[in-house]
Amino acid sequence: MPLELIVVTPEGQAFYGEVESVVLPGSEGDFGLLPGHEPFMTGLRIGGMSVRSGAGERHAALSQGFAEIHEDTVTVMVGTCEYAEDIDLERAQVARDRAQKQLAEMRQTEEGEAAYQEYQDAYSRAIARISVTDKFKH
Repeated sequence: MPLELIVVTPEGQAFYGEVESVVLPGSEGDFGLLPGHEPFMTGLRIGGMSVRSGAGERHAALSQGFAEIHEDTVTVMVGTCEYAEDIDLERAQVARDRAQKQLAEMRQTEEGEAAYQEYQDAYSRAIARISVTDKFKH
C-alpha cells in the first residue's frame, strides 16, 4: 500500500500523488517515511525533499513548514517547493553569494543583528536550491 503525499504552498498544491517513500528535512534532521509509519506532526527546516514512486525519484528544495503523517497520508505545508528541474542554478548561486555578503555586513551593527535571521533564511534557501540542483538535476 503506497503513501499519499500532498505538498501545499501558499501558491497552491505543489504535489499530489501516491509514492513509495518520502524523505523530508525535519527540524531535528532528515527523516524518511514509508507506508505504515506512526502518526505524528513535526516542523520542517529549509532543505531537500526526496520522493520515490513507480515513476522514479524526484527532488525538491523546501522552505520551512510542517508535515503531518496520518494513516498513510503525508501532508507537507511549506512556504515554497521548488523541484530540481525547475531551479535556476546560476540564480541560486547569485542569491547565495548576495546572502553571504549581507550576513557578514549585518553582524557588524546592532540594527543589522535584528535582521540577521531574515538573511540567514535567504541564505539557507539558496543553499537548499543549489544542493538539490547539484545532486539531482539531470
